[in-house]
Amino acid sequence: MKRWLDRGFDPDKEILDKGPIEPVRVEPLEAGGERRSHALPALIAGLFILALGAAMVGRFGIFSSGPTPTPTLPAPTPIAWVDITAAPSTSSEPATASDSPRAPIFLRAGLRTDANLWSRGRPSHFTVDLTNPTATIVSMSPCPTYRMYLTGIDNATAPIRLLNCSAIGPELLPGQTITLDMVYTPAMDDPLTGERLVWQWVTPDTIQAIATLDVSIGP
Repeated sequence: MKRWLDRGFDPDKEILDKGPIEPVRVEPLEAGGERRSHALPALIAGLFILALGAAMVGRFGIFSSGPTPTPTLPAPTPIAWVDITAAPSTSSEPATASDSPRAPIFLRAGLRTDANLWSRGRPSHFTVDLTNPTATIVSMSPCPTYRMYLTGIDNATAPIRLLNCSAIGPELLPGQTITLDMVYTPAMDDPLTGERLVWQWVTPDTIQAIATLDVSIGP
């Protein structure tokens, strides 16, 4: 027996493919293949940069998440003083039975000034902080009146003046505070000593407010 027969090979039979042998086809790489090969390193680098930025924010507080500081509000502008003297009342009608007395409303007044040394004949400014501490609305119509005088002087001789109601508004609400600019001119015969200035609400008499301020009168 031939040696190639025991291996199943018969040289008399054509077992070889007589067709043309084509070369092995190699598919070209896609254009984005190279970019995809760098996607993972780029992602890792991006995550590293984000982590580094978060660490910088936490260390140096670049973007603070704390509460925003409240801005300091300016002091309220005093309502300008007006030198308007109230006309004396000419009503002589007697009170009627319907005019029943009412409990007065007490307003809180505080006086302050930048300079406590005042000169005779020279206008001196001070302010009145007028607060309505009640739960009642105080009407500014008709416009209330006030007077200011030095202690030791008859207050009946002090002029009665009107408040600047056009600037104050129609009413003083519960809990509201208004700051009023006031001007007092010491008379030429005022004593050259320490004095006490009195600011007093006059009308309506159902409302009461009074405050004092220590000043010194100079020549």
